[in-house]
Amino acid sequence: MQPGDTIGIFAPGGQIRDLAPLEQGVSILQEMGFDVRIPRQLWPGTGYLADTDRNRALEFHRMWTDPEISALLALRGGFGCLRLLPLLDRNELRQHQKMLIGFSDITILHQALFQTTKMVSFHGPMLTTLSSSSRKSVERLYACLIGKWKVPVSGPKIEVLRGGDPARGTLVGGNLSSLMSLLATPFEQDWSNAILFLEDVGEPLYRIDRMLTQLAHCGKLNQVSGIVLGDFSLVRDQDRLESLRFQEQIWIRVLELTEATGIPVWGDFPVGHGPDNLALPHGAETVMESRQAILSFQ
Repeated sequence: MQPGDTIGIFAPGGQIRDLAPLEQGVSILQEMGFDVRIPRQLWPGTGYLADTDRNRALEFHRMWTDPEISALLALRGGFGCLRLLPLLDRNELRQHQKMLIGFSDITILHQALFQTTKMVSFHGPMLTTLSSSSRKSVERLYACLIGKWKVPVSGPKIEVLRGGDPARGTLVGGNLSSLMSLLATPFEQDWSNAILFLEDVGEPLYRIDRMLTQLAHCGKLNQVSGIVLGDFSLVRDQDRLESLRFQEQIWIRVLELTEATGIPVWGDFPVGHGPDNLALPHGAETVMESRQAILSFQ
Protein backbone atom coordinates (compact mmCIF):
# COMPACT_ATOMS: atom_id res chain seq x y z
CA MET A 1 0.00 0.00 0.00
CA GLN A 2 0.90 3.64 -0.32
CA PRO A 3 -0.73 6.92 0.73
CA GLY A 4 -3.78 7.54 -1.44
CA ASP A 5 -4.85 3.92 -1.38
CA THR A 6 -8.18 2.93 0.12
CA ILE A 7 -8.79 1.13 3.41
CA GLY A 8 -12.18 -0.53 3.73
CA ILE A 9 -13.81 -0.66 7.16
CA PHE A 10 -15.80 -3.81 7.83
CA ALA A 11 -17.65 -5.03 10.90
CA PRO A 12 -17.34 -8.82 11.30
CA GLY A 13 -18.18 -8.82 15.01
CA GLY A 14 -19.83 -6.51 17.49
CA GLN A 15 -21.96 -3.49 16.77
CA ILE A 16 -20.91 0.09 17.45
CA ARG A 17 -22.70 2.28 19.98
CA ASP A 18 -20.39 5.28 20.28
CA LEU A 19 -19.51 7.06 17.03
CA ALA A 20 -16.66 9.11 18.51
CA PRO A 21 -13.97 6.37 18.30
CA LEU A 22 -15.05 5.63 14.72
CA GLU A 23 -14.74 9.26 13.67
CA GLN A 24 -11.39 9.64 15.47
CA GLY A 25 -10.08 6.48 13.83
CA VAL A 26 -11.08 7.68 10.38
CA SER A 27 -9.28 11.00 11.03
CA ILE A 28 -6.09 9.18 12.02
CA LEU A 29 -6.11 7.08 8.84
CA GLN A 30 -6.77 10.16 6.73
CA GLU A 31 -3.88 11.95 8.42
CA MET A 32 -1.70 9.01 7.35
CA GLY A 33 -2.76 9.82 3.78
CA PHE A 34 -5.21 6.98 3.15
CA ASP A 35 -8.74 7.12 1.81
CA VAL A 36 -11.28 5.41 4.06
CA ARG A 37 -14.42 3.67 2.89
CA ILE A 38 -17.24 2.97 5.34
CA PRO A 39 -20.88 2.07 4.57
CA ARG A 40 -23.13 4.99 3.72
CA GLN A 41 -25.53 3.65 6.30
CA LEU A 42 -23.76 2.36 9.37
CA TRP A 43 -24.31 -1.16 10.59
CA PRO A 44 -27.85 -1.58 11.96
CA GLY A 45 -26.93 -3.82 14.88
CA THR A 46 -28.71 -7.03 15.71
CA GLY A 47 -28.34 -7.91 19.38
CA TYR A 48 -24.63 -7.92 20.15
CA LEU A 49 -23.64 -8.21 16.46
CA ALA A 50 -23.16 -5.49 13.85
CA ASP A 51 -25.52 -7.21 11.41
CA THR A 52 -26.77 -10.65 10.43
CA ASP A 53 -24.22 -13.36 9.65
CA ARG A 54 -25.14 -13.25 5.97
CA ASN A 55 -24.78 -9.48 5.69
CA ARG A 56 -21.49 -9.40 7.57
CA ALA A 57 -20.09 -12.13 5.32
CA LEU A 58 -21.32 -10.30 2.19
CA GLU A 59 -19.69 -7.07 3.38
CA PHE A 60 -16.39 -8.87 3.90
CA HIS A 61 -16.46 -10.47 0.46
CA ARG A 62 -17.47 -7.26 -1.32
CA MET A 63 -14.49 -5.45 0.14
CA TRP A 64 -12.12 -8.39 -0.31
CA THR A 65 -12.88 -8.58 -4.04
CA ASP A 66 -13.12 -4.81 -4.67
CA PRO A 67 -10.04 -3.78 -6.72
CA GLU A 68 -10.22 -0.24 -5.33
CA ILE A 69 -9.71 -1.43 -1.74
CA SER A 70 -6.16 -2.33 -0.71
CA ALA A 71 -6.73 -3.27 2.94
CA LEU A 72 -9.55 -4.33 5.23
CA LEU A 73 -9.50 -2.88 8.73
CA ALA A 74 -11.96 -4.21 11.31
CA LEU A 75 -14.28 -1.73 12.96
CA ARG A 76 -14.04 -3.50 16.32
CA GLY A 77 -13.93 -6.96 17.86
CA GLY A 78 -16.42 -8.42 20.31
CA PHE A 79 -17.92 -11.63 18.98
CA GLY A 80 -19.12 -12.86 15.61
CA CYS A 81 -16.15 -13.98 13.52
CA LEU A 82 -16.60 -17.62 14.48
CA ARG A 83 -20.11 -17.53 12.99
CA LEU A 84 -18.71 -16.25 9.68
CA LEU A 85 -16.26 -19.06 9.00
CA PRO A 86 -18.69 -21.43 7.23
CA LEU A 87 -19.80 -18.51 5.01
CA LEU A 88 -16.32 -17.58 3.74
CA ASP A 89 -15.56 -18.38 0.10
CA ARG A 90 -12.12 -19.99 0.21
CA ASN A 91 -11.59 -19.58 -3.54
CA GLU A 92 -12.17 -15.83 -3.31
CA LEU A 93 -9.74 -15.59 -0.41
CA ARG A 94 -7.06 -17.29 -2.51
CA GLN A 95 -7.67 -15.24 -5.63
CA HIS A 96 -7.17 -11.81 -4.06
CA GLN A 97 -4.11 -10.53 -2.19
CA LYS A 98 -5.21 -8.01 0.39
CA MET A 99 -4.24 -6.79 3.87
CA LEU A 100 -6.43 -7.80 6.81
CA ILE A 101 -5.97 -5.90 10.07
CA GLY A 102 -7.49 -6.31 13.53
CA PHE A 103 -7.15 -8.14 16.84
CA SER A 104 -9.25 -9.71 19.61
CA ASP A 105 -12.12 -11.59 17.89
CA ILE A 106 -10.42 -10.89 14.52
CA THR A 107 -7.88 -13.52 15.61
CA ILE A 108 -10.32 -16.05 14.17
CA LEU A 109 -10.16 -14.44 10.71
CA HIS A 110 -6.36 -14.32 10.84
CA GLN A 111 -6.30 -18.03 11.56
CA ALA A 112 -8.79 -18.83 8.78
CA LEU A 113 -6.97 -16.67 6.24
CA PHE A 114 -3.62 -18.27 6.98
CA GLN A 115 -5.09 -21.78 7.01
CA THR A 116 -6.59 -21.16 3.57
CA THR A 117 -3.98 -19.03 1.81
CA LYS A 118 -0.77 -18.91 3.92
CA MET A 119 -1.09 -15.14 3.49
CA VAL A 120 0.43 -12.73 6.01
CA SER A 121 -2.17 -10.59 7.80
CA PHE A 122 -1.75 -8.04 10.58
CA HIS A 123 -2.73 -8.44 14.21
CA GLY A 124 -3.00 -4.82 15.25
CA PRO A 125 -5.23 -1.87 16.20
CA MET A 126 -8.76 -1.61 14.81
CA LEU A 127 -10.59 1.53 13.71
CA THR A 128 -12.25 2.16 17.08
CA THR A 129 -9.05 1.49 19.09
CA LEU A 130 -6.77 3.77 17.06
CA SER A 131 -7.62 6.86 19.10
CA SER A 132 -6.64 5.11 22.35
CA SER A 133 -3.51 3.48 20.92
CA SER A 134 -0.05 4.69 21.86
CA ARG A 135 1.94 6.72 19.36
CA LYS A 136 4.31 3.80 18.89
CA SER A 137 1.39 1.51 18.05
CA VAL A 138 0.01 3.94 15.45
CA GLU A 139 3.46 4.39 13.91
CA ARG A 140 3.97 0.64 13.75
CA LEU A 141 0.59 0.19 12.04
CA TYR A 142 1.50 2.83 9.46
CA ALA A 143 4.81 1.06 8.80
CA CYS A 144 2.96 -2.21 8.20
CA LEU A 145 0.45 -0.55 5.90
CA ILE A 146 3.18 0.85 3.65
CA GLY A 147 4.99 -2.48 3.49
CA LYS A 148 7.67 -2.00 6.16
CA TRP A 149 6.36 -4.74 8.44
CA LYS A 150 9.67 -6.61 8.49
CA VAL A 151 11.16 -3.99 10.83
CA PRO A 152 11.94 -5.94 14.05
CA VAL A 153 9.83 -5.40 17.16
CA SER A 154 11.24 -4.97 20.66
CA GLY A 155 10.35 -3.11 23.83
CA PRO A 156 12.04 -2.01 27.06
CA LYS A 157 9.52 -3.84 29.26
CA ILE A 158 9.75 -7.27 27.62
CA GLU A 159 10.55 -9.97 30.19
CA VAL A 160 12.60 -12.91 28.93
CA LEU A 161 11.16 -15.53 31.27
CA ARG A 162 13.11 -18.35 29.65
CA GLY A 163 15.73 -17.67 27.02
CA GLY A 164 18.03 -19.84 24.97
CA ASP A 165 19.09 -20.06 21.37
CA PRO A 166 17.09 -18.15 18.76
CA ALA A 167 13.74 -19.81 18.09
CA ARG A 168 12.33 -19.86 14.57
CA GLY A 169 8.87 -20.53 13.23
CA THR A 170 5.71 -19.14 11.69
CA LEU A 171 4.11 -16.44 13.82
CA VAL A 172 0.58 -17.43 14.84
CA GLY A 173 -1.76 -16.60 17.69
CA GLY A 174 -3.71 -13.68 19.04
CA ASN A 175 -6.54 -13.63 21.54
CA LEU A 176 -6.45 -16.71 23.79
CA SER A 177 -10.23 -17.05 24.22
CA SER A 178 -10.78 -16.75 20.47
CA LEU A 179 -8.14 -19.37 19.73
CA MET A 180 -9.75 -21.78 22.17
CA SER A 181 -13.03 -21.54 20.26
CA LEU A 182 -11.33 -23.08 17.20
CA LEU A 183 -10.13 -26.26 18.92
CA ALA A 184 -11.71 -29.47 17.62
CA THR A 185 -13.34 -27.61 14.70
CA PRO A 186 -12.48 -27.84 10.98
CA PHE A 187 -10.81 -24.44 11.39
CA GLU A 188 -8.26 -25.52 14.00
CA GLN A 189 -4.75 -24.59 12.89
CA ASP A 190 -1.57 -26.63 13.04
CA TRP A 191 0.96 -24.94 15.33
CA SER A 192 3.92 -27.19 14.53
CA ASN A 193 7.18 -25.25 14.93
CA ALA A 194 5.26 -21.98 15.33
CA ILE A 195 6.09 -18.90 17.36
CA LEU A 196 2.89 -18.49 19.38
CA PHE A 197 1.78 -15.10 20.73
CA LEU A 198 -1.12 -14.80 23.17
CA GLU A 199 -3.11 -12.01 24.84
CA ASP A 200 -6.49 -11.55 26.52
CA VAL A 201 -8.43 -9.14 28.69
CA GLY A 202 -11.13 -9.44 31.34
CA GLU A 203 -10.53 -13.13 31.99
CA PRO A 204 -10.05 -14.22 35.64
CA LEU A 205 -6.88 -16.10 36.44
CA TYR A 206 -8.61 -19.46 36.84
CA ARG A 207 -10.10 -19.22 33.34
CA ILE A 208 -6.75 -18.37 31.79
CA ASP A 209 -5.19 -21.26 33.71
CA ARG A 210 -7.91 -23.58 32.42
CA MET A 211 -7.40 -22.48 28.80
CA LEU A 212 -3.62 -22.80 28.97
CA THR A 213 -3.90 -26.19 30.62
CA GLN A 214 -6.29 -27.35 27.91
CA LEU A 215 -3.80 -26.25 25.25
CA ALA A 216 -1.17 -28.33 27.02
CA HIS A 217 -3.45 -31.38 27.26
CA CYS A 218 -4.23 -31.03 23.54
CA GLY A 219 -0.53 -31.17 22.77
CA LYS A 220 -0.56 -27.66 21.31
CA LEU A 221 2.13 -26.24 23.58
CA ASN A 222 4.44 -29.14 22.73
CA GLN A 223 4.24 -28.20 19.04
CA VAL A 224 5.48 -24.61 19.24
CA SER A 225 9.05 -23.31 19.10
CA GLY A 226 8.47 -20.34 21.39
CA ILE A 227 5.77 -18.41 23.22
CA VAL A 228 5.30 -14.63 23.43
CA LEU A 229 2.85 -13.43 26.09
CA GLY A 230 1.24 -10.02 25.69
CA ASP A 231 -1.17 -8.07 27.87
CA PHE A 232 -3.40 -10.14 30.15
CA SER A 233 -4.95 -7.36 32.22
CA LEU A 234 -8.05 -8.39 34.17
CA VAL A 235 -9.55 -4.93 33.67
CA ARG A 236 -8.39 -2.07 31.49
CA ASP A 237 -7.80 0.39 34.36
CA GLN A 238 -6.07 -2.14 36.61
CA ASP A 239 -3.39 -0.82 38.96
CA ARG A 240 0.11 -1.38 37.50
CA LEU A 241 1.36 -3.39 40.48
CA GLU A 242 -1.82 -5.44 40.63
CA SER A 243 -1.60 -6.04 36.88
CA LEU A 244 2.01 -7.18 37.14
CA ARG A 245 1.18 -9.66 39.89
CA PHE A 246 -1.73 -10.98 37.82
CA GLN A 247 0.45 -11.44 34.75
CA GLU A 248 3.26 -13.05 36.76
CA GLN A 249 0.87 -15.83 37.76
CA ILE A 250 0.17 -16.46 34.09
CA TRP A 251 3.87 -16.44 33.29
CA ILE A 252 4.55 -18.99 36.01
CA ARG A 253 1.82 -21.27 34.69
CA VAL A 254 3.14 -21.12 31.10
CA LEU A 255 6.65 -21.91 32.33
CA GLU A 256 5.28 -24.90 34.24
CA LEU A 257 3.39 -26.18 31.21
CA THR A 258 6.44 -25.87 28.92
CA GLU A 259 9.08 -27.09 31.35
CA ALA A 260 9.58 -30.38 29.48
CA THR A 261 10.27 -28.71 26.13
CA GLY A 262 12.31 -25.80 27.51
CA ILE A 263 11.19 -23.45 24.73
CA PRO A 264 11.80 -19.71 25.08
CA VAL A 265 8.99 -17.79 26.77
CA TRP A 266 8.65 -14.01 26.93
CA GLY A 267 6.27 -11.89 28.97
CA ASP A 268 4.93 -8.33 28.87
CA PHE A 269 5.25 -8.08 25.10
CA PRO A 270 3.54 -4.92 23.71
CA VAL A 271 0.52 -6.61 22.16
CA GLY A 272 -3.07 -6.83 23.40
CA HIS A 273 -6.05 -4.75 24.46
CA GLY A 274 -4.01 -1.92 26.00
CA PRO A 275 -2.61 1.22 24.35
CA ASP A 276 0.59 -0.62 23.39
CA ASN A 277 -0.61 -2.99 20.68
CA LEU A 278 2.14 -3.23 18.09
CA ALA A 279 1.01 -4.67 14.79
CA LEU A 280 2.45 -8.14 14.17
CA PRO A 281 2.58 -10.02 10.84
CA HIS A 282 0.50 -13.12 11.51
CA GLY A 283 1.78 -15.93 9.29
CA ALA A 284 5.27 -14.49 8.75
CA GLU A 285 8.45 -16.48 9.33
CA THR A 286 9.75 -15.14 12.63
CA VAL A 287 12.81 -15.35 14.87
CA MET A 288 12.75 -14.89 18.67
CA GLU A 289 16.14 -13.48 19.73
CA SER A 290 16.01 -13.92 23.50
CA ARG A 291 19.38 -12.32 24.22
CA GLN A 292 18.19 -8.98 22.82
CA ALA A 293 14.43 -9.61 23.27
CA ILE A 294 13.86 -8.84 19.60
CA LEU A 295 11.22 -10.35 17.35
CA SER A 296 12.36 -10.23 13.73
CA PHE A 297 10.54 -11.22 10.55
CA GLN A 298 11.60 -12.74 7.25
